[in-house]
Amino acid sequence: MTDVVTDDGAEPEPYRHTGYLLRRAQQLHVATWARIVSTDISTVQYSILVVLDRAGELSQRELCDEVDLDRSTMADLVARMERHGLIARRRDPADARRKTVALTDHGLAERMRLQPLVDQVEDALTGAFKGPARDCLRDTLRMMLAQQDSAAR
Repeated sequence: MTDVVTDDGAEPEPYRHTGYLLRRAQQLHVATWARIVSTDISTVQYSILVVLDRAGELSQRELCDEVDLDRSTMADLVARMERHGLIARRRDPADARRKTVALTDHGLAERMRLQPLVDQVEDALTGAFKGPARDCLRDTLRMMLAQQDSAAR
């Protein structure tokens, strides 16, 4: 991105819009992820592996809430991940209407294999930021997301 300013010193559209910058940052993230981590396992799928590793078996609804996805997107992802042997679904014996999801041994192995590559993506994206600047970026994004979460309730 070039440094573009108007005659009055202000950034012109679209460079001054947060949404534009977030979209460009997301494009950079996706491209960096594909180059370093995987073209087969997406960043969202990786987040599912991480959440299941941390939390253990969850209902699909709980998993939706943890990774902030809608039910139909989660159903598609879970089905795809199950086909690839990363996770296993089963009916909850206590409630036949509820499906639970858990990591398989293969899923856990993939999560562990990918972890150092994910760290490389983090460094590629934010390595130029030193300590407090990196923390400030993350804190600002968390505040933005929290503001939207509270507005949606």
